[in-house]
Formats: sequence, structure tokens, C-alpha cells
Amino acid sequence: MQPRGLVDAYIAALSAREYEQARGFLADAGFEYTSPIASFRDADDFIEYTMLMGGIVHSISSRKVFVDGADVCHFLVFNTQVAEKERTSVAQWSRVEGGRIRRIEVLFDAHQYKVMFPASVTDGEA
Repeated sequence: MQPRGLVDAYIAALSAREYEQARGFLADAGFEYTSPIASFRDADDFIEYTMLMGGIVHSISSRKVFVDGADVCHFLVFNTQVAEKERTSVAQWSRVEGGRIRRIEVLFDAHQYKVMFPASVTDGEA
């Protein structure tokens, strides 16, 4: 599978809450995830965290995708709801190596999330 197709399938699995399927797209060794509120170096820990946080995500839509070899950059909109419905614009840069996603870097305005979840997660530890 080409890098874009692989990352698109991963995002579709997350949106459908198919976490086991999403995990299958991530590298078993050397995985890295960073965002303004969390970072992980283990794909299983990342998916566990994603499952816990996934309840507030109603849908994920893609606005634009850029591909440069093994690098895939999505501009996404996460539709979430905690107390009220919110839309969060997200830039996600993924790096595919060996047929799996090895690195994901996510950028977004995390202010509202830091207020709701004051203890951010670093390296899979709360």
C-alpha cells in the first residue's frame, strides 16, 4: 500500500472506532507520536490512550492532503463533544516506513483540551 492510502486507512479506522485495525497500521518498533497534549513511543500505549479519548470524537474529516514520498500531511477536522460540540482543526504529519506508520506529529490549538484534561500524557504515562 502506498503511504497516502495507508495513512488514509488508519484515519478511517480511527474515525470508525476500529482501534485494533488502526493499530495494525502502526509500526511495532520505533513508533513515535507527539502532539501538544501527549507523546508516546509505544504504539500499543498510544492506541490504548486513543481508545480512552475516542469517546469524545464524533467524526474526523479530511480537508486537504499533501504527500512527499513517505511523508503524508493531512489537514483534518475533529468533531468532538464533551459539554458542547466543538470542531478542532488539526495538521497531522505521518511518516511511513516499512509499510507501517512510524511517526505521527499532530499540531492544533490545545488550549481547550489542556483546560479539560490538565494532566497531559508524556511517553505513555499519565
